[in-house]
Amino acid sequence: MAAYRHIHIDYWQDSFVLDLTPEEKYFYIYLMTNSKTTQCGVYSLHNRIIETETGYNRETVEKLIQRFIEYKKIYYCEETKEVYLVNWIKHNMSNSPKVQKCIKKEIDNIKNKEFVKLLYKSFEDLGYNIENGEDNHGKYNKEYRESKHAKSLKNENDKTYKSTTDDELEQLRKRLG
Repeated sequence: MAAYRHIHIDYWQDSFVLDLTPEEKYFYIYLMTNSKTTQCGVYSLHNRIIETETGYNRETVEKLIQRFIEYKKIYYCEETKEVYLVNWIKHNMSNSPKVQKCIKKEIDNIKNKEFVKLLYKSFEDLGYNIENGEDNHGKYNKEYRESKHAKSLKNENDKTYKSTTDDELEQLRKRLG
């Protein structure tokens, strides 16, 4: 099955994009459309692949990755070579059961567990219940949110589930850039 990535036509008029250099615009589009992207917006991408596919040298790739981390548009894990596109879910989520199934499978393949926690927090903040494939439009009450949230975060050691507090997630975001 062919994979496609949609770019909204208003991308070029977005206030953030308008302030980017041509090199940054190209790199941002690349991050959203390269051959390693996933439905969940977290994927493994080695610098060597970026260099080959964009034609940029190593120094330029490292510089661009750092810029987009500073812009708070991506997180990058040097250890696992994974990219987390911060607003991917906001602009690309689907309630299709097939897409939901695909996302669940992709999440299981994410090596950086901090990225998994941030991803589930994004689902929650946007009102998506990835476990049941439902869009709750943010209608979580505190007890419901906590119970669903506790079920959604895997503990990588014993495969049980644990909750992550908002303070812990904020610390993760700060640590990641």
